[in-house]
This record gives sequence, C-alpha cells and structure tokens, in this order.
Amino acid sequence: MKKRILSLLTVLMLATVMFQFVFPASASASYVVYSHCGNGKALNVREGAGKDYWIIDRIPYGNPIEVIGETVPGWLQVSSGGFVQAALTSRTYPGPYVPPSPNPKPSTNTEPDYNSIFQSARFVTPYTVTLTAAQNSKGVANVRWAPSKKATLQKAYPSGSQVRVLAEMGNWYQVEDPITEMVGFVNKAYVSR
Repeated sequence: MKKRILSLLTVLMLATVMFQFVFPASASASYVVYSHCGNGKALNVREGAGKDYWIIDRIPYGNPIEVIGETVPGWLQVSSGGFVQAALTSRTYPGPYVPPSPNPKPSTNTEPDYNSIFQSARFVTPYTVTLTAAQNSKGVANVRWAPSKKATLQKAYPSGSQVRVLAEMGNWYQVEDPITEMVGFVNKAYVSR
C-alpha cells in the first residue's frame, strides 16, 4: 500500500512539473497596453486573432486594455473577451490624439519682418500722448498687436483717448493703456503730443 501511495505521489509531482513546463506562470500574467491607432480612431476588438473575424467591440484611442495572452503572433487576447492587433497598441500612455496638420500651403505672408522692426526700437522715458482719429476711420485710432497695419487689432480707441508711449520704432509707437495696462502699437500719424 505504501508503494502505491509513493508511486501516486511521484506521478502527481511529475504531472505538476510537466504542467508548469507546458504552461509557465509568466505566460498567464496579465499586463496593460493602450489603444493607439495612428489615425486616432477606436481600436477594433475581434472575435478571433485575425482581421477576418467579426468586430465585437471598439476601444477608444488612449484607453487602457488588459492583455491576458499572446497566443497568435501579432495579436493580443484581452480580458474583456476578444483579440486586438498588437501593432495598434502602446505599452505607454500615448496622450490625447493630435491630428497631423494638413499639407501646408505655400506661404503668402506679406507681413513685415517684425524682428528687424523691434530691433530698431528706441525705448524712452514713458510719456503721455493723445490719440487722434484717422481720416475715414469712424472716429477711432487703432492699437494693434504689432507695428503693422496688417497686424491684428487689439482695440479701437475713440479720438481724444490718452496712452503712454513706451518706445518709438520707425512710424510706430509702442503704447500702454494706463487703465487696462494693455500694450500695443499705434501709427505715429494718429498721435498728438
């Protein structure tokens, strides 16, 4: 009887060792990847490991996915059931999707070279001036973000408004609104001392 029990224990030990060799513990360990399709779309989860299988779920870009196995090369088995393409996942969080910029059009920028204009600036002890309305300008003087008539308008001031001059550069003054502390540029033609 003792021999039978010893033989049975030996067989069980051998079976356990064989099971661990065939199915190692590391193969069943799960890990996390993230949905990372190059076009920012959701990742398809399929019934089986291949593109011919039905889509059973979609995982939004950047969402975590628990992987429970890699039985077929190039495909990951996921804990929610189904398979995803390994190439469309990332081991690190990809961050929000940023679409590529469209093909840039040839530049038609006719903006002046602001760097050379700014380099010519002559800073002065701040002094107050009065803005005067431009002819045919609806009674306002325009203060712009840069010293150019094409630069974005920051504010249109009524004639008679006062601003502080911080610097002079060519035909422009860099000015500051004493109330709002907004800084911009006004053409010297619309300024009186």
